[in-house]
Amino acid sequence: MEDCIFCRMFSGEIEFRKVYEDSNVLGVLDIQPRFGRGQCLVIHRRHVPQFYELDDEETAELFRGVGAVARKLSKVFDSPLISLFARGISVPIHAHIVVFPSTGEGPLEKVMSGFAALEQMRGITPDQLDDMAKSVREA
Repeated sequence: MEDCIFCRMFSGEIEFRKVYEDSNVLGVLDIQPRFGRGQCLVIHRRHVPQFYELDDEETAELFRGVGAVARKLSKVFDSPLISLFARGISVPIHAHIVVFPSTGEGPLEKVMSGFAALEQMRGITPDQLDDMAKSVREA
């Protein structure tokens, strides 16, 4: 789909900070994280609005990618917990899973601390994002 940012990533039309890739799945560092440093998006190549629209094999492919990205984040950020959720709000036309280092706080506390972390991320430079993506990719 020509107006979908994720489809454009798969086609190579736009640049992104890759942390994981296999034949059908990309893991990318989120450049607008809502939950803090290291937040990644894991995306299946097939363009569907919701992850449950993928068939069983595609779902398995997607979640193998989620697991790989989660292990990388755990190693790089020495996080006690890696959280994830299916997302359809910020990019509602292409299903993706958000994966991020977490403290284990409850949902409301995590959202509130996520906003504080977002404020910290506003000043991060492209070079710092590149370095972060490289660390996760190579973990």
